Amino acid sequence: MFDFYFIQLKDSILSGLYSQFYTAIEIYLPKLIGALFIVALGFLCSVLIYKLVIYIFKKFNIINFVDKLFINLKDIHSEEIEKIDKTPEQKEIEEKKEIRKKKISDKIKIDIITAKAFSYYLFLVFFRYAIVFIGIREVEIFLGDLISYLPSLFIAVVIGFFGTRFANFTYEVVYHALDLTKQKTAKIIANGAKIIILFFTIMVVLSKIGIATEITNTILIGFISMLAIAGGLAFGLGGKDIAHEILESFRK
Repeated sequence: MFDFYFIQLKDSILSGLYSQFYTAIEIYLPKLIGALFIVALGFLCSVLIYKLVIYIFKKFNIINFVDKLFINLKDIHSEEIEKIDKTPEQKEIEEKKEIRKKKISDKIKIDIITAKAFSYYLFLVFFRYAIVFIGIREVEIFLGDLISYLPSLFIAVVIGFFGTRFANFTYEVVYHALDLTKQKTAKIIANGAKIIILFFTIMVVLSKIGIATEITNTILIGFISMLAIAGGLAFGLGGKDIAHEILESFRK
């Protein structure tokens, strides 16, 4: 008697499980196949866009253009720079800097980084559509927010890159344009100009990636106050000679 009821209960449970299993397969298997097809298509498109970006960089020689963007303007003072006699220690330091720059440039390829950024972004868009097709709402919302945020992050990186290049260029121009008897004074002024440009570049980058305006305004006020106090103390306590040399250079 009990065996009969037990077998009947087992059969009903198993039949219910089988029914739910086959129903789930009928509902989700087509969605899963469709999502896999979308992911595969996204992967193919991301590979194509990667190769296309690399081709554009090579075709239009964009890397050389970026490298020479500020260097050509700096070459105005190249003749004066070559005339300056450098000590063996200075030459050794410059050689080490060049070697370090070459190692960094070998590791950081602008064309590859840009191509990967575009390909990953495109694949992420296709992956989100695959998630939408399956119907996982929470993941879909997260990927949607991420996709809408990434362009601002990419623009911020571009601004930071060109801002850094322009800051270095400004340092070179200011340093070689100031006809001062002491190179240390010219270096201080050039570093000041470079720091100011870097600071405002950082401010723009922070604003672009969505940092609160109140925070950036507080940083800006603090930076300006720091410059005012530091400048006043420097010229008041130990910067008289520097101020005299700068004014004398302007007078000449």
